[in-house]
Amino acid sequence: MGQVRKKRSALLILTAMLAMGSLAGCQKKEEANDQLSFRKTGIHRMNAGKYGEAVEFFQKALDQSKAVVGETELDICYYKAVAQYNSGDTKGAMETCGALLDYNKKDARAYYLRGCMNLKEGKGKEALGDFENALAYCGKDYEVYISVYEGLLAIGYENKATETLKKALKLEGNSAEDYRERGHIYYLMEDYKSAKKELDKAIKEKDSKARLYLAQVYEADGEAKKANNLYEIYMQENKDDTSIMVKMGEAQMASGKYKEALEFFQRILDGKNTGQEQQIRRNEIIAYENLLDFSTAKEKMAAYIEDYPDDEAAQREHQFLQTR
Repeated sequence: MGQVRKKRSALLILTAMLAMGSLAGCQKKEEANDQLSFRKTGIHRMNAGKYGEAVEFFQKALDQSKAVVGETELDICYYKAVAQYNSGDTKGAMETCGALLDYNKKDARAYYLRGCMNLKEGKGKEALGDFENALAYCGKDYEVYISVYEGLLAIGYENKATETLKKALKLEGNSAEDYRERGHIYYLMEDYKSAKKELDKAIKEKDSKARLYLAQVYEADGEAKKANNLYEIYMQENKDDTSIMVKMGEAQMASGKYKEALEFFQRILDGKNTGQEQQIRRNEIIAYENLLDFSTAKEKMAAYIEDYPDDEAAQREHQFLQTR
């Protein structure tokens, strides 16, 4: 009983919720609905780059819990930590992650999140320790392995990054997800033959996302026609998959394929699901600039800074575009 109280106390510190009698209080249905509504609004504010407002809404969501600790509350805390960090409140974000780990010492997601923050703060040693703990407790979560791999690469630990991928390949399983993720990992290791083999197995198991990864493999292996066909099929089957389409657009832009990237971004903006609208619109402007269509870029940028006046980098770029 004492351990349960200790965990709940840690979460109370983290969320700054007010103790309201017994920690075993229950949520009313309307409070749970309010909580999810505040969470959703917080996510929208965060995607729009309004991190301070996002923190406020995540806190409002937590205030609805009446000190009940569950997966929803923990999930909101993760979002709150990210919003705190991006709002400039590094200390608060670290405290939030620390309290999550006080609540559960084996919380892989909290270790990874804190590792990313340490990474951005230039604390490579601390980030490495957090990433190692994330892998130790993540079980069979391929996403954590791949995210840690990317983080290790960012701080120059190339050998450890490669070792991370090799460890992920040792995870056993013959489900569609296993085939797909192993294929993705082989792609990252530039073993395209093995990647195609695993992804084909996943596609036979009706895994749609595997088709997207296979398109990336074909593109990297110089088979552009096959890649484009797979991209088209994937987008027809997954019209609401905004986050993946954003990544694909950014990948095209990183490869210097600005026309193709622009098509990705515009497809998303033409749809109804634009949770990352600020990021997508910013990318759209960059694509126009690289296509030397400065007239359209100016027009898009003027509308952008009207909607996002706090983006100082965009303000400076807007001034630059006036000279083009």
